[in-house]
Amino acid sequence: MSQVNKQSGGSFLPKEYVKGRSQFRANVMALLLFVLVIGGVVGAFVVNHQRWRRVHQEQKQVAVAFKEEAAKIDQLKELETQRVELIERAEVVTALKDRIPRSVLMGEIVRAIPDGLTLTEVTMEGERIKPPAPKKDPKAKPKTRALNTKSVGAGKDDEEEKPKVLPPRFKFTLAIEGIAMENDQVADFLSSIKASPLFEEVELPLIDETIIDKQAYRKFKVTMNLRERADARLVKGTEEFKIGKVEFGIAETKTDSE
Repeated sequence: MSQVNKQSGGSFLPKEYVKGRSQFRANVMALLLFVLVIGGVVGAFVVNHQRWRRVHQEQKQVAVAFKEEAAKIDQLKELETQRVELIERAEVVTALKDRIPRSVLMGEIVRAIPDGLTLTEVTMEGERIKPPAPKKDPKAKPKTRALNTKSVGAGKDDEEEKPKVLPPRFKFTLAIEGIAMENDQVADFLSSIKASPLFEEVELPLIDETIIDKQAYRKFKVTMNLRERADARLVKGTEEFKIGKVEFGIAETKTDSE
């Protein structure tokens, strides 16, 4: 009975068939896993490739935008350079233009004269101020030239920088000599000159007693400098007028008190 039960619980298929069938199933499972792995790898490659193409397109767009912005920056730099050059030229033209006509200068001095004071001599000397020498950068390395290079012509790199044209600067010194009846008159004249917007560094280096035709007078000398940024339009009683279409002048206008 035990042998019959053992035979009824077993399989009647040959062992080679059962072994081949299980091996076939294992091969099928391995193949499916291989296909899944390959599919995953291919899918990941496709996704990464699409992402790379998208990034590459964005990079191209960024490069194009960068070139456009770089061109705009170059234009701004060129405009800034032109603006600086125009400002420098305007400063040179302004420096060459006399902003204080001598009539206005003498009128300002005459208006400062009080009663009882007489001017005997007015002198004016001009001196051009030399610009300071350009400072050399100690960190800058000297330019060297290779021995095998030809010295036929200078290239762009060998061209020296053009010296910057600085506007000329002038210093004008005035000396006024005169006589007065009293010291108060000299003090009033000195105060009026100091209050003028045209002069600076007003000093009284000389005041002494002198006799003219048996009359005692106070002889004095006043020195001053013309302000570098002085403008005749700052003087009261002057107004600007146009000559033609380009030139401008300064004319004195008389006040009611005069």
